[in-house]
Amino acid sequence: MANTSRINGFRPVKQTGGSPYNGQSNLYYVASASDEILVGDIVKLGGSADANGIASANLCGATDVPVGVVVGIVNPKRDPAGKMSTGSITLDLPTQAQIAVGGEGYILVCDAPDVVLEAEASNGTPAATDIGLNISHANGARTAATITSPAYLDFGTEATTSTLNFRLLGFVQRVDNEIGASAKMLCGFNVHQYNAVGTTGI
Repeated sequence: MANTSRINGFRPVKQTGGSPYNGQSNLYYVASASDEILVGDIVKLGGSADANGIASANLCGATDVPVGVVVGIVNPKRDPAGKMSTGSITLDLPTQAQIAVGGEGYILVCDAPDVVLEAEASNGTPAATDIGLNISHANGARTAATITSPAYLDFGTEATTSTLNFRLLGFVQRVDNEIGASAKMLCGFNVHQYNAVGTTGI
């Protein structure tokens, strides 16, 4: 049975040693989003910090060095200390699900270099022989109305190249997933801001 395409970005599932992902994340500040940022997006360091010294981040392009994956968007009415700013809290979509292009806010990022992520393969058809190769991601088209990440593993880029951001670890083992188009795959960071040396794929 063919796979159903449901692109929704990257999701932490476990660590490379086999232990489950425990939900750990760190707070980052987005000063001015280069595009809409959503849960499941890959982000990079922004090279600055907010007034409290919280490191900044922004959407990561295919050739940028990633720092992690977004696992939460902090409601814009909450400050880093957990206090409410003035005005009513934002509950409506898409405001609560994204940081708008050009907007600022805070995001929770899983920034562990050894995390294993699940993502959909797109822009090509993966095969069993692709496991061990490196690959890039694509951020996908997004708008002010987007509420789920359109990011995916870009199967026009798989190669042994050591500078590609991800390494392919395998196919997700579920009854609704098979090797082929739109497969859900496991990947890990091959290049990472906190462990930036990439290795050549096989």
